Amino acid sequence: MLSDDFIFGIMPGFPYGGDQIGLEASLAFFEKLGQHFDFWEVIPQKYIEIDDTNIAVQGLYRTKATESGQDVEMQTVHFWTCKNGKLNTYKHYCDTALLSSALNHSIPY
Repeated sequence: MLSDDFIFGIMPGFPYGGDQIGLEASLAFFEKLGQHFDFWEVIPQKYIEIDDTNIAVQGLYRTKATESGQDVEMQTVHFWTCKNGKLNTYKHYCDTALLSSALNHSIPY
């Protein structure tokens, strides 16, 4: 489903923000992120087809910060592109101030 050269774009201000290039880097991102949260839930709400190779997904993130115990729910938008029948890029947008608060304003990089 994902191309070998997949680029997982994490917005600045989000834990471990920046482009994760390749499948191994993308998996490593989730391993690092998981250390800070009890769970992470992505709830897609609306799929928006832009054209044959681009899609946007509107949804929610739900999580709980391990250290502070703070619950977080925030809106998110994901942009996906595909090439040769596989997903090759991802970029998301959300309110990183909510995460910063839940992480006691200590965003890991």
